[in-house]
Amino acid sequence: MVASILSALYEISRSSGRVVRVEESRQYTVSVESGDVEGSEVGVYELGREYCTQTVPKGIVGVDSSSRVVDTPYMFIAVGSATGISRLGLKAFDIPSPSSILTQGDHKYILVIPEVQPFNYNVLEELGVEYKDPSSRPYPPEYNKALALEEHRVELENHVLENVLSWGELVFLDGPLFLPTHPVTEARGRSRLIDVYKENWSLLMRRRLGIVEKIDSSTRVFGIVKRLQYTHILSRNDPFKLGVEKVSDHAYLSILSERMFVGKKASPFALGPIRVRSEIDGRKVDRSMWYICVPRRFVGGETGSYVFFRVETLGNTSSLGDIQPVLFDSVCAGAGIPLSIVIADQRVKRLSEAIARNVMLAVGVDRESTLQYLSP
Repeated sequence: MVASILSALYEISRSSGRVVRVEESRQYTVSVESGDVEGSEVGVYELGREYCTQTVPKGIVGVDSSSRVVDTPYMFIAVGSATGISRLGLKAFDIPSPSSILTQGDHKYILVIPEVQPFNYNVLEELGVEYKDPSSRPYPPEYNKALALEEHRVELENHVLENVLSWGELVFLDGPLFLPTHPVTEARGRSRLIDVYKENWSLLMRRRLGIVEKIDSSTRVFGIVKRLQYTHILSRNDPFKLGVEKVSDHAYLSILSERMFVGKKASPFALGPIRVRSEIDGRKVDRSMWYICVPRRFVGGETGSYVFFRVETLGNTSSLGDIQPVLFDSVCAGAGIPLSIVIADQRVKRLSEAIARNVMLAVGVDRESTLQYLSP
């Protein structure tokens, strides 16, 4: 079915009059996260065996998304996928479901931004693919593609979160619970679409926060942030007086771990809580953050550098016991990051890669056309 959709799009594009491809819209920009750190006592806790003797969680759902792009001279095509999988409950919810790929119907996991004029958007509506932004307007050719891709993944994750809510299990979301800081850079701030970007992102984050709060009221939801090179929470407050400014959380934790364990055998430790207050449409939202640091083991049993990740919860927490399910799924399981996130990550990437291969065959492009936009 995917091949027939792309074949139809290819024929439509060939018959259109003028290509309006905008190269500037393909500039990739990494989002950098920051926040206002609230006054709190931050401690360092070595993670011994006592943190692994508590009750095993009855179920943990790992939620993650992935995307692949096939970039053609006449059309930007993104294949997105998202999953919620419970390694303890042995069930999963996927977007797209494997069966839907081969049938007619809703194919909103495929995002299409035409770059030819004139173009009949009714065709995309009939094909069941996504072509509208979060505010339900067709994406214009000059819309930043990296941002459109990020919006697409957030939309898919929101749908998965809504569906796994009824399972009654803990939820581990790969990434922050929400990202209040809009991913628009100063360079993109000159775009005539700057207000549209902000409107769309605000709408997405309001939806995300509503879903997260609903899950948290019935079970619990944890944000698992792996890419700490893009976050700048710790150095803004410098709780351990390291004397470093404007460095990423990953760099800050690297310096701290080196100073803590100089001449000693490294061991897992947690840092927190860091309480951060963010604003979404004038509403103040509090999060508690814990940084988990796990030694990376090399050949011969020696211990070297650390694997770092951050755990986020809504509200204010003060005890490591509040994030014990995350410790159970990572440190206690002998893993650098929670296993539920690892499984979800592998599953969703294989799904998006499989669909992207079909898309590439349908439009006749080579693999290099996808490399610029591969999601991590």
